[in-house]
Amino acid sequence: MRNYTGGKRQREADRGRRTKDKAERLRRNRLARAHGDVSPEMAGPEALPAVNLEDVVISVPSQPRRNTMGPVRLFVGGLDSSTTAESLRTAFGRFGTVEDAAIIFDRTTGRSRGFGFVTFSASAEAGAAMAGMNGRELDGRILKVNNAEAR
Repeated sequence: MRNYTGGKRQREADRGRRTKDKAERLRRNRLARAHGDVSPEMAGPEALPAVNLEDVVISVPSQPRRNTMGPVRLFVGGLDSSTTAESLRTAFGRFGTVEDAAIIFDRTTGRSRGFGFVTFSASAEAGAAMAGMNGRELDGRILKVNNAEAR
């Protein structure tokens, strides 16, 4: 004996019937709520207790601590293709001791990718350089200077 379930047409008919039943249930529930009739099965979860302002604790998520004593690396974007690491070192050198200046090049073409990194020995110098060089022009291009993010 074969276990015959009715096939695709029967499944589609059952799905249509379930959809209509659900729509009818929703319509009845909406009408009941509109008239103020709320049965226990339609009622939502229990009401939450009142919260006093004194009971609320607001906490600020802790941010990772930055190394204030060691070198600080800055991202420099918007560089012209003719900008060199030495010109970058000279431009940022007026804000403090530049430990390293590097321009990032494309591996395949060997051309500048338009950004680089400058490393300062102190965070105060890096902050002054960021404030002083962000939005300034170097080799005809406007720079964007931010703290470099770790990979």
